[in-house]
Amino acid sequence: MTEKRSTVAEAIAAALKRHGVEMIFAQSLPSAVILAAEAIGIRQIAYRQENMGGAMADGFSRVSGRIGVVAAQNGPAATLLVPPLAEALKASVPLVALVQDVERHQVDRNAFQELDHLALFASCSKWVRRLGTRDRADDYVDAAFTAAASGRPGPAVLLLPADVLREDAV
Repeated sequence: MTEKRSTVAEAIAAALKRHGVEMIFAQSLPSAVILAAEAIGIRQIAYRQENMGGAMADGFSRVSGRIGVVAAQNGPAATLLVPPLAEALKASVPLVALVQDVERHQVDRNAFQELDHLALFASCSKWVRRLGTRDRADDYVDAAFTAAASGRPGPAVLLLPADVLREDAV
């Protein structure tokens, strides 16, 4: 009998659940995380454009007193998160943004939809990191939630390369 090994995407979904996340404002990307989250009961609330997803997560956080979670595609779509994250930063609204990123072997090769997301989000978030190895998935999700809620609350951004999400979790 073989035991099914979970993926990093499933580990991230489990970590979100552990943090009490019941919904993610998303457009189905990063798809591996969204599918894994839906499989364990975390609802996807769809938006048409990333700026609206960010605004929805902000509104959810303000009304519920909980950390809002938004997910977005990389590249030009991710740039649309800048205005709502900047608003959340200035208004001290805790958010976690999960942003798809290019596969690690594609970095700095002008890959489709590649941008320097670390630089993009540096001025509009309290914390921004790229998940580089599968063994840090839980650590980085925990750190994002801690950063979003601690001190003066605000947005935290976790960049998720697609190839890492497909790897077996540790």
